[in-house]
Order: sequence, then C-alpha cells, then structure tokens
Amino acid sequence: MKMSDATALAQKLSQAASAERIGAPDLATLCSDVFQLCGMARAEADIAAEVAVWAQLHGSDSHGAVHMPLYVRGLIDGTIKAMPAFKTTQSLPCCAVLDADHGLGLVASRRAIDKAIEIAKTFGMGAVAVRKSSHFGAAGYYAERAAESGLIGLAFTNAMPAIAPTGATVGLLGTNPIGAAFPIPDADPIVADFATAMVARSRIRHALAAGQPAIPEGWALDPDGKPTTDPAVAVKGSLLPIGGPKGYALSLMVEILCTALSDNEPGFQVTYENMVKRPSNIGHFFLALNPDGFAGGDAYGARMSHIAEVIGQAKPMAGAEPPRLPGGRGHAVARKVAKDGIDMSGNLRAALKSVAAMIAAPEGTA
Repeated sequence: MKMSDATALAQKLSQAASAERIGAPDLATLCSDVFQLCGMARAEADIAAEVAVWAQLHGSDSHGAVHMPLYVRGLIDGTIKAMPAFKTTQSLPCCAVLDADHGLGLVASRRAIDKAIEIAKTFGMGAVAVRKSSHFGAAGYYAERAAESGLIGLAFTNAMPAIAPTGATVGLLGTNPIGAAFPIPDADPIVADFATAMVARSRIRHALAAGQPAIPEGWALDPDGKPTTDPAVAVKGSLLPIGGPKGYALSLMVEILCTALSDNEPGFQVTYENMVKRPSNIGHFFLALNPDGFAGGDAYGARMSHIAEVIGQAKPMAGAEPPRLPGGRGHAVARKVAKDGIDMSGNLRAALKSVAAMIAAPEGTA
C-alpha cells in the first residue's frame, strides 16, 4: 500500500461514515478503491464492490458492505489473496469446479455463477462448485444475476460452525444460506435469500454487546444443548435451525453441495480469516436452469406470471397488506435507494470506520 493513498482513502471513508446517507455509486466506488488499495486489479475490485453493495441496495444491513472489514483484514494479512490463480475444471458438459485459490469469495462466486449461466444457455442447466474460497456476501446476488439472464438461479455456501445437528450439543454446521431467484416476464424476479438458522450469530453478539438481558426463546442452545435466552450463554453454545430437524437437514444439504462436490474442507473446519490468520476454505455451489431446456421459455413465463398474479391477489388478513412475492421489498428498496441514496446505518457506519482504521495503519504490510 502507498501510505499517501491509504491516508487519503481513509479520510474519504471517515467522511462517508459521518454522513446521513451515501449514494450507491459512491459507496461502490469507495469499496472498489479499498479493494484496489489492497492489491486487487481494477476489474476484479469493481466486481467485488458491486457484489458487496448489493445487500445495501436491497435493504439488508447484515451482509454486503458491512463485511468490508472481514475482506480487508484478510487481504491485508494475505489470508485472502488479492491476485489468486483461479482455475476451472470441467469433466462433464453441465458441471464444473472452480478452485478459488483462497481468493476473495465475492469475485470467485461471480465467476462461478457466470460460468453456470454460460453452461446453462448451451446445455439447459449449469452447475459450478467452488472450493478454497472465502465469505461470498449475499446469496441473493448470485441467484438474481441468473434471473437477469432469464434463468432460474440457485446459490449456496457453507460457513463457520453454528448449528448443532438435531440431538447434538456441538455446532458443526454453518448458517449455510440459500439463495434462489426465478424470472417473471415483465416483472421483478422472485428472489429468496435466507439462512438455515433461526438467527445469525451476529444478532446474539450484538444483543450481548448492547447489554440486552435476554434474547427471544427458540434462537439458541447453551453448551449442554439446552434452550437459553441468555446472550452471554448463547454465544458459547449453538444456534437452532429453522423448522427444527428440517432446518438441520437443509443446512446439511447445503454443506454437502458446497464441500463434497468440490472436494473442499467441511464447514466444521471453517473459521474466518480475521479469527485465525489462515484461509477460511469456504465452499460454494451454484446452479442455473434454462427454461428453454424444459417446457420452454414461453410456457415457463406464462406459468410464472399466473402464479405471481394469483398470489398477489390472495385475500389478505384483516388489517394486513396483500401478500408480496419474496424479494418484493428488496426491489422496492433498490428503486428508492437509486433515487435517495443508502441510509448510513450503525453497522455500515462502523464498518467504514473500521476499514479506514485498517488501511491507515495496515499491520504487517509493506
């Protein structure tokens, strides 16, 4: 890093953090500049910034740019490679494996979903498994990217241990999110993005840091596998999966797709770079489906439009608004953000300040 460039960029980050809101292009530019300062090429830094900002564009304060400190710490320490040697192997027409060489998961995953889309346009479906990667941001970004090409998109990733298998006391499976997107003719796509745990572990850490005496029932177990509402105890235990044993099965399904198909280390060996000063070895899996390879694009589109119409016209509960399709709120937020900018939430503000401090005094860098 050049210290003069780092100082100037740190000042820009601090100024942005003190504002009430920031334009989406401005936030993306800041993120790209940070990635470039950490040694990434301009083109890949721009991709990483686009992925990182997507969550803020769609109203999520738990993913995206709020994870910039995690990415920057890894790039500074070298546990995330700024210039990895990505390698893709393909043994069968519809399948591929991308070795991310411990590069940034945002970039590796963008490459993977684009490869899946490319394959699906030719063969009807494309699947890409990724190994030796790192945190990939919001699963919905990759699924929606496929939908923008007229394809159904599915995105999965494993994560550091948090969920205990049903009947066990030790967290072995990650929150292992699932992203899915389905294009609809002349309308926003359906986009679902959810973890397989009842809540992110960060929510419990935030409750503890804020001095909250209790968390809701059904979130967590203590180290002995007993339900707890004490955040200080919960952070030492494990998270409950959504839907009980069904959520455990979903988390395990994601784990298998992200590790067994790519020959990657299992999630119970994953720990983020900023905690252990070594690559996290996260795995991902992406699937793109081309409606033309099934009943055909026209038939698919007609069915999707009909499904969306019927759900949208369903009778609402007393005092409630009509039901909306998954992703509807995010698309509405994205349109508002494009006009008014991104509100500077507490999490985003803290993330930008943290990155500013990191690049102003990059420990262990030349």
